[in-house]
Amino acid sequence: MIGYAALLLPAAILLHFRTGLLKKLGTAALRMTVQLLLVGYYLEYLFTYDNPWLNLAWIVVMVVASDLATVDRSELRRKSLFVSVFAATFLGLILVDFFFLEVVIRLPHLLAARYTIPITGMILGNCLRSNVIGINTFYYGLKERRDEYHYYLACGASRKEALFPFFREALRKSVNPTLATMATIGLVSLPGMMTGQILGGSSPMTAIQYQILIVIAIISGTVLAVFLAIRLSMLSAFDEADLLDEDIFK
Repeated sequence: MIGYAALLLPAAILLHFRTGLLKKLGTAALRMTVQLLLVGYYLEYLFTYDNPWLNLAWIVVMVVASDLATVDRSELRRKSLFVSVFAATFLGLILVDFFFLEVVIRLPHLLAARYTIPITGMILGNCLRSNVIGINTFYYGLKERRDEYHYYLACGASRKEALFPFFREALRKSVNPTLATMATIGLVSLPGMMTGQILGGSSPMTAIQYQILIVIAIISGTVLAVFLAIRLSMLSAFDEADLLDEDIFK
């Protein structure tokens, strides 16, 4: 409770400048607390049973929650994107998880909860932010520069060729924040997982090795998720004449 007192200063600043964010700050703090407490109690049982199918079911729940947040923040219609974003995130996540957990770390058994759930959560958190940026950049860039897209089509370009500059810009903007973080780890910041391991008594070198793997897993999952989310959503976002369906926008 003493720790919550640290929120009084930012709350006072937000109130003074009439930002309208004071209520959101309180709601976010309350939701964070309740969600983490509930997840903490649930993870106690999840780690105790450590059943691969139960762990996979929890990953599906995490992906669904992540995708709902992604679509809601993207300012696009949920029905137009949810299935595409879910398939992209789940596929990218499973591929990255399987490689790093089963091939690199070599867990004692498939989808061991103590490793799989925290690592999946870290990858998903970054995928959510990057998916929002990537999808917004792609579709709203296409909406604002539709004449440029139509010009490419009129000149004989295929839909894939005409969309290439928009796809490239979406990837650049969505991946750049993760790359910036990746390039400054160790000098500017000490990541939470590494710090937690050190505080828990692990050797700094062991914590660093895990952190390197986590960062590589995050960048791999992020790029793969953004790429797949845009590609899969394109299947239903265009008509037979290769024109963008305006109904995807709120």
